Amino acid sequence: MVDARKSKACLTLLSLVCMLLVIAVSSKAPASESSEQTSLTDADNSAVASLPKWHGQSASVAVTIDLTQPFETQTHWTFVAATLAGSHPDALDGTPIGGGSLAQCFVNDLTAHCRYATPPAGSDPASDAALRFWFSTPVKLYSAHVVYAGADNTRPLLLIQTGAASGGDGSHSIYTELFTYDRPSNKFKSVFSNSTGSNNNQKTRFLEQGPLRGDVIVDDPTSSAPFGYWISVYALKDDTYSQSLRYRSATHYGDGNRLSVIDSEMPGILRRMGLWKAGGPLPAPPGCSHPVLRHGEEWCE
Repeated sequence: MVDARKSKACLTLLSLVCMLLVIAVSSKAPASESSEQTSLTDADNSAVASLPKWHGQSASVAVTIDLTQPFETQTHWTFVAATLAGSHPDALDGTPIGGGSLAQCFVNDLTAHCRYATPPAGSDPASDAALRFWFSTPVKLYSAHVVYAGADNTRPLLLIQTGAASGGDGSHSIYTELFTYDRPSNKFKSVFSNSTGSNNNQKTRFLEQGPLRGDVIVDDPTSSAPFGYWISVYALKDDTYSQSLRYRSATHYGDGNRLSVIDSEMPGILRRMGLWKAGGPLPAPPGCSHPVLRHGEEWCE
């Protein structure tokens, strides 16, 4: 009888402990989610409050990214991109487009560190000075996300791509920037930055997989015949990007190749970097099951 009573008491105590654990776990999860959601909302509010208003209107948030977990930061960091209130010109038809310049903010806890540009004070919106400003100032956010330069999702970087207002021919500047987290200073710093146009197949690409993972490839049109592209490869070394390869492409402008310039030049890039030999399997771009090589340029059949 004594052993039975002890067993019953132990079972009762065990049930009580399990119940308390279930309550603790179930109450902890929503609190954590609520805290994270609140911190992101607070970061948005902090960024918007630090930005200038236009006729009483505040900036509108385009994207919010929590950087704390992927970068394992010492304090809570958030990236917030917001469009300033106002408008910018469109040289294609002259009609103003809603939204001013794009602000990029790194928010540490609730302190926002933002960078943005504003048009010359008192300038005529149609003046040459104002147009030059809008043609060289980010007004559109194309992409903002965390990428990884190392295997197994190591060496995180924040990749941001933005665009300026379009000119009369539809071309506009596209800006690409990569940021890394500097632990000693508890700050984010830029490690790569460049700009290209948009009308001649030029592009800046961060390689997220393959033998060049973590590298950046840029193709820029040449200014002389035969019109092709300058291919540049940048590699991350000692927390900064430096150029490791530059050559004139085998790909010619308007040659009918449906592959992007970077994909058509990939065999030439890899060969020059000692990562591919003639006669070996060709690197297959997405959606291409039968790549072929013609005069040093990759095509898809």
